[in-house]
Amino acid sequence: MVARLFNGEVRHIGLTRSQWQVLHQLYSLDGQTQTDLAEALSMAKPPLGKLIDRLEHDGWVTRKEDAKDRRAKRVFLTKKVYPLIEPLEGIVEQIGETAMKGFSTSDRKAFESLLRRTHENLTKSLDNRKD
Repeated sequence: MVARLFNGEVRHIGLTRSQWQVLHQLYSLDGQTQTDLAEALSMAKPPLGKLIDRLEHDGWVTRKEDAKDRRAKRVFLTKKVYPLIEPLEGIVEQIGETAMKGFSTSDRKAFESLLRRTHENLTKSLDNRKD
């Protein structure tokens, strides 16, 4: 539902929620490799590659060879993205407020705490599988 709301709000820009997640991750740390992005976004590499292909085609990002590893490509934001960061973050915040409508402050804190704990549990489970 969050994706549907977000996609409806940004359709005129030509972005999807999945594309926004990639752009926002790069805004946090520009120049990541596709492998780093996939891990940070908990996304498989092939679908991420398709997302980046589309973002590059539409002028949102550019790929450059890694200076230390020619096999790796680093992904960088283009200037086209920066004016939209604040408005898009506002849309995300607005959707969050809509989702939390009627929640008390303590309800919100408890919900966020439960989500964090769930995330930690799942992360530990995945980490244990890697060992």
